[in-house]
Amino acid sequence: MIEGKGLGGKKVNRVNVSLSNEFNRKLNRLATACNMRPTTLAGLLVERCLDSAEVIVELQKQYCLHSAYKIMPVKRNGELSYLLNDNGREDVW
Repeated sequence: MIEGKGLGGKKVNRVNVSLSNEFNRKLNRLATACNMRPTTLAGLLVERCLDSAEVIVELQKQYCLHSAYKIMPVKRNGELSYLLNDNGREDVW
């Protein structure tokens, strides 16, 4: 992440997503309904999912292969943090 003066809260991390035609159509329709660009809406959806403990738990139930990498979402001061429990050591992200 680029940090420094004068960025004014600018988003500087890019993630490319490939969608099926069906989900691209859904994204475009919802973006039009919400009066925003599809990329803006996709970013908003990703942010909301990463801040949802329920989504994180469900994704890990379905896809987590190695318990060593499993995270626990913890709400602290109104913000969701990720807790990694590795052999008794706790790291917070």
